[in-house]
Amino acid sequence: MERPILTREWGFLVAGYVVHTSHSAETDPSRARLPELWARVEGGVLERALPRRMAGGKPFVVYHSYDADQDRCAMLVGYQVRGLEDVPDGIAALNVPPGRYLMFTAQGPQPQSARRAWGEIQAYFRQPRAPRRAYSFDFEVYEHPLRASIFVAIR
Repeated sequence: MERPILTREWGFLVAGYVVHTSHSAETDPSRARLPELWARVEGGVLERALPRRMAGGKPFVVYHSYDADQDRCAMLVGYQVRGLEDVPDGIAALNVPPGRYLMFTAQGPQPQSARRAWGEIQAYFRQPRAPRRAYSFDFEVYEHPLRASIFVAIR
């Protein structure tokens, strides 16, 4: 994995489907809940529900509402939208606030390379001189089928 890039991101709104899960559950195919959400997104249902998508219509995964031990969190899979008026009933909306992030890149077939990148990201933050994670809002942007940018909030 390439060295992460320090970035400041402006706030944005993402609309989509939410699950409450854990990173450990998502690494176990029998307990993972995220693939079900991806299947709904890839099926085009969410695209039709959000015709005014932003960010070139790229899918996002936003991790938020971390619990005290930082393993459990909520995940929203969806698309960036301009405002709440673009979010129909039955679709969740989440404001991702501005903040400082380290951006990592996951190259290769998705979602396998993003999963592998998260393992490397966790190892990166265990290093003695690594910045401290904020455990507020982390997100992935799927640029295309062979590349995802992963933004991890830092203090």
